[in-house]
Amino acid sequence: MGSLPHQQEQAAAESQVAESPMGRYGPQVSITRFDTAPRELEWQLPLDGELYRHIPGPDRPDYSLLVLERPLHFYPAPGFDVGRVEAEQRVEDRKGRPMVRVHALLVCARFVGQQLHPGMRDLSVNIAYVIDNSLARDAVVDFAKIEVAAVGYLNEGHPGQPTPDGNHTVEASVAPAHGDVDDVVADAARVLRDGVAAHRGRPVEQLTATFVVGGDHRLAGLSGNADGEAPVPTPETFERLGAVLARLGRMPHDAGGGESQASRDGLSEPSGHDGPTRRFTVRVEGESVVRERDPDASA
Repeated sequence: MGSLPHQQEQAAAESQVAESPMGRYGPQVSITRFDTAPRELEWQLPLDGELYRHIPGPDRPDYSLLVLERPLHFYPAPGFDVGRVEAEQRVEDRKGRPMVRVHALLVCARFVGQQLHPGMRDLSVNIAYVIDNSLARDAVVDFAKIEVAAVGYLNEGHPGQPTPDGNHTVEASVAPAHGDVDDVVADAARVLRDGVAAHRGRPVEQLTATFVVGGDHRLAGLSGNADGEAPVPTPETFERLGAVLARLGRMPHDAGGGESQASRDGLSEPSGHDGPTRRFTVRVEGESVVRERDPDASA
């Protein structure tokens, strides 16, 4: 194959950049999963934001400032000097434990030879919290204004939004379609917990939720308690819940022998769609997920 003239290559590159999803500050990006990260960051996925500017550092020239769509919170490590953080960024969780609120991250490609680029998918990046917002005005990265956070994967666009190639960006926190009903319910509970934590901007310690699932395998009702409050998630959480609960439609309603699978899994009144309505109650505490059996489920 022949190569494009330099001018055409440059025009093609500029066109690709122009087609990238843009926000108020710059290209939209999202951190959708982590390789290594503290648990409270997992609860706040996805981390949507915009690339504000490039900032060279003392060790490399290609750091990028990522302004978050919503602030995130982290627990400072032992020995962390809270004096490095402005007073309005010092907060507490429901148990009175100190946390730090940040509005931006500093990211860079994890591996030599890689860079942030238009159309990127699952680019492995090093992530640091920006604990001093004056970094946005600095000519060079000052490491005293950041705190190492995690290693994660960066994608162009925000989850569920179309990308320039016409596809949709990946959805965070949705498990692959496998396992039994208990696996589906557990995954739905984790998605809900993470969505509630993202909506509040702080981790959820304990969650009890009841999902009412219609015969079309869509969420028909939701109730429960998350650390003493109603479990209100972000709007996009409902899309992720729908993707998880849809896996129920690929499972047999009768596992064979004894009571029906639907009865064991919380069968209630007919829904008037493709099958009966089912009700699932589950408790989440830390990494523990326990599904509660309703003694009246088969009534």
